[in-house]
Amino acid sequence: MVRDAADGLVSWLPCTTPVLRAARADGRGKRDDADTMFTTDLVQQRGTHALFDQLRIAPTGRPWSVWVFFAEGSGEFAGWYVNLEAPHVRDQRTVFTSDHVLDLFVDPDGSVVRKDEDELALAVAQGVFNEEEAGAIQRSARAVEQLVADWGSPFCDGWETFRPDPEWTVPRLFG
Repeated sequence: MVRDAADGLVSWLPCTTPVLRAARADGRGKRDDADTMFTTDLVQQRGTHALFDQLRIAPTGRPWSVWVFFAEGSGEFAGWYVNLEAPHVRDQRTVFTSDHVLDLFVDPDGSVVRKDEDELALAVAQGVFNEEEAGAIQRSARAVEQLVADWGSPFCDGWETFRPDPEWTVPRLFG
């Protein structure tokens, strides 16, 4: 944990961090069959975080978190990924949220690209969200796009220059 405060959590996930993730029970990749993407049975699998070292910023009460991407090894800042999701809820050991499918990527130059709009439409068609909920998700995306345009927090907070303490060990799963 980098920071645990009333205004949110900030955590560090280097590549090689063990993770739990949902996977299709039939062994296929998540996107292998769009017709059953959101209706197929899922199982929990252990895996390893890969691709980018990440600083994850979860502001209290917001329907999104921001993942600051750094190139593995070099630590070079690669951009911000905005994961639209339910506001985080905590207990003594864990933080809970649920994904809202639609995401944003913010390039280092501040340009914003929406990701997975097609998957949000599939989630509505397959009964995960109704039209009203999808509209709220779209409004959240627009609010984040405006936050980026205004260069508000957490984008203006200097997190792209973060460097982990070299003494930190890779986090482990409990249990």
